[in-house]
Amino acid sequence: MPAHVDFFAAVVTAYPDDDEQAPLLPDPSLARVARAGDVADGDLILAALTPHGADYFNQPYTAHPEPYNPRCLCGVCCELSDEPGPVVVLSNGHPWQSCDPWPVDDLILIIPAQTLPVPAMKE
Repeated sequence: MPAHVDFFAAVVTAYPDDDEQAPLLPDPSLARVARAGDVADGDLILAALTPHGADYFNQPYTAHPEPYNPRCLCGVCCELSDEPGPVVVLSNGHPWQSCDPWPVDDLILIIPAQTLPVPAMKE
């Protein structure tokens, strides 16, 4: 059965190889671009993507998405309370002591926790 697939206009061709800038990826071919709203539990978050490039995190972290609460007292969620669209919290307390809210349409570079299925070969 055909499935709808979104492709994003973001191509990551290089990444910093300095330990102070970003971690080395064991296999860069595993990295994928995803909307924050599509990040799944266990995905490894590597970088925020903007039209100007990738902003790699010094420490990638594992996503544990949960609903956004603009009245959360973490000190970060309140900063997105005026966001015009939906927001998702991708982590709550790791690696920071606060939540990690993202607008759902923001693009993120991840390594998915679940590998992508290999399409069946047609004979």
